[in-house]
Amino acid sequence: MAATTNTPIATKSVELPIEALPKVYWAIVAASTSTEAEWQELCNARLSAECTGCKIKLTGLEMRELATVHTEGSPQSPKLERLRKNYCARNTCESRFYRVNVQPDNERHWLSIKEQLQIATPEVRETEPGKDRKPFFANAGVPRLRPLQLTGLILIGVVLFFIVRHWVYGSRIPLVQKKNEYRVIQSND
Repeated sequence: MAATTNTPIATKSVELPIEALPKVYWAIVAASTSTEAEWQELCNARLSAECTGCKIKLTGLEMRELATVHTEGSPQSPKLERLRKNYCARNTCESRFYRVNVQPDNERHWLSIKEQLQIATPEVRETEPGKDRKPFFANAGVPRLRPLQLTGLILIGVVLFFIVRHWVYGSRIPLVQKKNEYRVIQSND
């Protein structure tokens, strides 16, 4: 374990692109007063990441493996293989950003980590851990819809509205039926 002056502080969080994930581990190790061997033991408990789109999680050990193993022929998990190609770990997700949660040694360690990440990846931004912006019905089991799917559902809803209205009330269906024109014929009686 590290010296007693290195009491970890609260978890900090940054959002960064996938291609910057391998740099996170080395930024933490380089800025830490602990040795790299100590961080190997601590990384699973004090480092994690999560996709901003699909919420798939990466452990600290997976992040370490992503940063350290570079051999081409070694068998790896499909998750890490996709991350090496700068794609999300889940093959159905199109997100390109991950939220990385770090529990640094101290406040100075966190500032050093942030500084190194901003030099390596200018588009890094600090976020509050655990504060995800979720839609109002996020926990209701309502799936998220793409714009094309939403447009199709609205169009089907409008068509069904006019068909039901025609069936129940006998009113005309716009663009399909001609408008009824009634003429009053006056007689000279």
